[in-house]
Amino acid sequence: MAAADDLRPLVDASTALLRATANFAGEGSRRLLGVSARPVAAELGRVAPVRASARRLGVLLDQALSQSTAEAEDALLDALVRGLVPDEARIIAALAAREWSPLVHVEARRDGEEHLGLRNASLIGRQAGIALVRRTPTYVTRLLASGLVAATPERENRGQEYEVLLAEPDVLDAIRAAGRGPLGPRIRRGGLELSELGRELWAARQVAPRAVERSG
Repeated sequence: MAAADDLRPLVDASTALLRATANFAGEGSRRLLGVSARPVAAELGRVAPVRASARRLGVLLDQALSQSTAEAEDALLDALVRGLVPDEARIIAALAAREWSPLVHVEARRDGEEHLGLRNASLIGRQAGIALVRRTPTYVTRLLASGLVAATPERENRGQEYEVLLAEPDVLDAIRAAGRGPLGPRIRRGGLELSELGRELWAARQVAPRAVERSG
């Protein structure tokens, strides 16, 4: 039988191997084959949403093959409505009732500052009774981008309404800011109305309650 001293080198080697294995295992929580585990996890986190989006796109493509024209329009209107906030829905309702509302853009004339000022200011927010009246330009910008609302030329027979709009505090502030210097501000007048798509949406909204009443 080998003496204890003869076995010590083997024991020491085994101990060193166990320590190295433990260290490697600990490091493995941070690195995997020389690649940091955190970026790998982050990459896996990014892959999942991409795959979900790809599956959603595949579903839409399949639906597009079988949907009718009416179903396609319903899907479009549904997507647009889902992107609205309550104040924007009130603006659509107000435009449906009023048919038109004045709109102005306030622009500076100074060189390099053509885009300073205020765009898409309108009375429609106050007329609709929305909660955030001061955000009316933002709401109008979003509704124009959605295609549910359309801009119109100035209506000269609505001068009194333009005067009221130009007296709004935010509009007056923009006029003062854009009018500094030798040149006064440029004020562009226009109007707002429901687009064809917006009118179709409102017509569908009007039909829906009657359909519910008949089914009840």
